[in-house]
Amino acid sequence: MAFFQQQKPAFVSLQKEQFKIENNLYDVLRVMIVKIQPIRKFFRKGKLQCYSMDGKISRSKKYCVFCDDAWQCQQKIRLAMFRLNEMQPLVLDLNQQSFEPLQTLLQQYKEKLQEIPVTLKIVYNNQDRRVIEFSPES
Repeated sequence: MAFFQQQKPAFVSLQKEQFKIENNLYDVLRVMIVKIQPIRKFFRKGKLQCYSMDGKISRSKKYCVFCDDAWQCQQKIRLAMFRLNEMQPLVLDLNQQSFEPLQTLLQQYKEKLQEIPVTLKIVYNNQDRRVIEFSPES
């Protein structure tokens, strides 16, 4: 018996106006957000060179604030969440365009966020860039 066997979260990517999870496309995602964390990723010629799971210290124990390459890092917000109905664990890395809509959601619900189902949808902002829209269910 595998009492502590854990299901691995699936990574969510964006494909045009849809979310892609394990080769399946979805117009919207209904989720419960479990964890929000800042991360940094540094790519060179398309290859991941360094990353930080807290936005402060890299996996190689280098402090981001003192790193010469920090200005080239992609700052992202990682959402750990469960997809409702299936209770499938998911991970979605938000780009900076989606930081403001997430911040608005956080200001509105603060500590109660883990108790509220949220619908995620891809929309375009005024600069014609993809943004994640967060719609809480009341």
